[in-house]
Amino acid sequence: MILGKLLAEELKERGIYKIYIGYEKPSLQSIAVKMLVKNYGFVKREISSRRIGEIEGISLYKGKGDEKVDLVFTKGGDKIPLKLPKYPLIVIDMSLFNELDEEEKRKTLLQVNLTLHVIRKFLWDGNLALINSPNISLGKARNIDKIETDNCVVLDPYGDIIANEEIIRKTDVFIIGGIVDKGRRLKYATSKLAEKYPCKTVKITLRGSIVGVPDEINKIVNIILEVKYGKEIEKAIIDSQSNSDKVARILVDVNQRGLQILEEEMKWLNVNQKVYKLILKRLGIRAS
Repeated sequence: MILGKLLAEELKERGIYKIYIGYEKPSLQSIAVKMLVKNYGFVKREISSRRIGEIEGISLYKGKGDEKVDLVFTKGGDKIPLKLPKYPLIVIDMSLFNELDEEEKRKTLLQVNLTLHVIRKFLWDGNLALINSPNISLGKARNIDKIETDNCVVLDPYGDIIANEEIIRKTDVFIIGGIVDKGRRLKYATSKLAEKYPCKTVKITLRGSIVGVPDEINKIVNIILEVKYGKEIEKAIIDSQSNSDKVARILVDVNQRGLQILEEEMKWLNVNQKVYKLILKRLGIRAS
């Protein structure tokens, strides 16, 4: 997304409007990331190929065809320098990792690894950092010792400030605890981590409640980055929800406000038939 646009700008500045991508995914973002994190780049070589599409004014080519292309993305090619954005920076604090049991460690590491994939949809490994990390290696993400700016927030489900689009878009550094603590064994753990940083504590809510807001690290990061780059926060949350997130929110709201709100809840949370039937079952209502 962001790196793809930067790559397109650099290519066009060099008078390049066509590239042969071979077996690569037709995405300038994924090509830019691969160039940065692996031994891939561009070589001048004439190939007859076919055009499969255009992104940001750059035509992409694959396979055999009749059009001439003279720049190929391949292993061992030359890197094209990009003006990489320093911010936003996602920081995962791993200082409580050794307090987790083995199952919690496994789930945390899975979510941290998935977070790298989320980052690469928008930016690259350089926009992800680990702090207080027990020798965890994560692509080309950095291990850091301190936060270098006070334009930062700690994402905490019990934070003082409710996140909105303005806060997210103006913030440079987002700190997330390397642990899921919403209703789990180490409840309020992120609040304790937040005390170490000169940052505001911010919670993501959905119409006034944290119920139904995904608590997986990778999903939180996805919400933050989607909002950072233009999506409304409520839509970003709903798009990131699992079926269990939707069920939990609807059951809480119905128990608090009554069965008459059920249809409205189904609509604004974009519930599918599977979730609909599950909710009716949990409420003891026979589907018609």
